[in-house]
Amino acid sequence: MINSIQKQISLSCLLLALLAPLALRADQTNIGAFQEAAPWLQLPTSARNAGMGNAFGAMGEDLNTLDANPAGLVQMERPQLLLTHDEWFQGVAVEHGSIGLPLDSWSAFALSFDYLNLGSVDAYTVSGGTPVANGTFNPNGFNLEAGYALAMSPHLDFGLGLKYFQQNISSSSGGQLGADFGLMVHGYINHLTLGASVENMGANLQSATLPMDLKVALAYKAGSFDNAHIFNVDVDANFALAQSQAVQINAGAEYWIADTVALRAGDQISDEKVGTGWDGLTFGAGVLLGDFEVDYAFMNNGDLGNSNLVSLLIELDKKPEPVLAAREAAIVEHVNKNIQFSFNTAYIRSEFNAELDELGDILLQRPQDHVVLYGYASHEGTESHNQELSQWRANEVRSRLLARGVPSERVIALGKGETNQIVNGSTEADLSPNRRVEIRVIQPRPGRE
Repeated sequence: MINSIQKQISLSCLLLALLAPLALRADQTNIGAFQEAAPWLQLPTSARNAGMGNAFGAMGEDLNTLDANPAGLVQMERPQLLLTHDEWFQGVAVEHGSIGLPLDSWSAFALSFDYLNLGSVDAYTVSGGTPVANGTFNPNGFNLEAGYALAMSPHLDFGLGLKYFQQNISSSSGGQLGADFGLMVHGYINHLTLGASVENMGANLQSATLPMDLKVALAYKAGSFDNAHIFNVDVDANFALAQSQAVQINAGAEYWIADTVALRAGDQISDEKVGTGWDGLTFGAGVLLGDFEVDYAFMNNGDLGNSNLVSLLIELDKKPEPVLAAREAAIVEHVNKNIQFSFNTAYIRSEFNAELDELGDILLQRPQDHVVLYGYASHEGTESHNQELSQWRANEVRSRLLARGVPSERVIALGKGETNQIVNGSTEADLSPNRRVEIRVIQPRPGRE
């Protein structure tokens, strides 16, 4: 039977294997006193988060937020599945799987599972005061979490995560219940979101405290619906609540190109990593192909080696369109077919004003709905001029809706240039349908830019 000295050696091996990622945090495990249980709860569960220096406390948007701040779940547009493999170093790996489901426009639910595998660890017994090899064992741990988020108002989201975690170290095992909760405030200042969360609340596990901390985060999200270039920045300040150690600052940024390729970088700043060989920098990239997003992150852990994370995020269903009454649907359809422009102009013909006013009245009666205006141009002229012309046309329709009283944040105007030509011809009358503005009514999740 492995005695208490062997258990101490085993626990040391477990915590030593986790030292690299945890040394980057203010609430670093105290190896000597074994003060912190289930330290893998502090590791990022997606490559997107890790690539941004694990700074995601105010980002929201998708299932990646469950680990960072559960309040952001309400911003999921569609059901999602997230799978992550974290290859840390020297055989240490974490597997993560989660699924998220928007319940309606104002709430969402998620489930997740994490499994930590530290590989094979040598075991020892003590004979005559001397440690003697006694085979090997496989320390591991796991946690299950259920998350729920609710938009309490158009500007305030609340999230709660309930979890069960267990660590198994040789013949010693223990489990415990815990909880996370978070808030996100957005919409008061354009593009800025404030997040706050408390993570890993719960009683001691095997006489050791949980890695509980308070996170305060600020995100700047410069992108908007269907933009070609999107830039996001997030800064988190982490305060250890279970132990008196230094504050850690995590900062990260990501840049999306053509809504397809993402580049990421981050830094994790703490006095705890001084002298450990870590520079605190992280790097990552992602590719979005239809309903599939593949992300990768890299971290340099000094003398212990490099960490590599790979994630796959899958959109499981199409976002449902808002349900319009028959009269409302008829007005939208009629506007789509008739808001056309003369050659090289962006002036709305007077006969269309009444229809646009009716559309504005519909939006005023449906405060959760937004409208996206797609401007188009025919193929005459240069591509750059047609792009500008299509944007002007969309802007003109937007101005008409704003004049009717529709709030500006609910009307998005996008120029699509000479794409999506629907007719061919040589005369102005023939090509008029290509010089148009199309309208799409959407119902975005609360908090989406």
